[in-house]
Amino acid sequence: MKHLEFRLQPEAVRPILDSVQPLLMSLEDNLATEAVPPEEDEMLVDFWKTDLLNAQRKDVAAIVEVFSDDFLDTGRATLRQENVDHFLRGCSALRLKIRESILSDLDDLDLEKGEVDFDALDLDQKNGYAAYALFASLIELVVYQYEFGAETEMGEGDGEFEDVDEDELDFGDEDDSKDDFWK
Repeated sequence: MKHLEFRLQPEAVRPILDSVQPLLMSLEDNLATEAVPPEEDEMLVDFWKTDLLNAQRKDVAAIVEVFSDDFLDTGRATLRQENVDHFLRGCSALRLKIRESILSDLDDLDLEKGEVDFDALDLDQKNGYAAYALFASLIELVVYQYEFGAETEMGEGDGEFEDVDEDELDFGDEDDSKDDFWK
């Protein structure tokens, strides 16, 4: 099995993760954005939305797996190659939720350019903005490393997916309840 490893400071990331945990958990039961169904057939629409939600749950699970207890203990985040697409979609979905909720008062252009007056934000907005930027950076890092296999400042390995024994990776108990999420 191959994986991508990068390191972050858990002390800096934990408050950010904690602040967006409710939004991430909401993605378990609600689509990140309103989906326009392809047809008016009610049965087809229900099936389509259910399929989208099930796919989104896999995307959320990929984020949770990366930021497992192991990450919080070591600062080492591990992304398995087969979860790259899920992780990227999950980060994008979470950024949409952050944008629509915590950062709804901010101008889109200022937000995307990074021209936000950080000092003028309240604590929730500061954490939301930090999460918004963190997940954007992670998307860029993963795409860059996946596409080019190049080392970046955030990465400490050779920048490529490496073969590892799956038994060496500990992603925590998969049956953990949502209440234990990132604790």
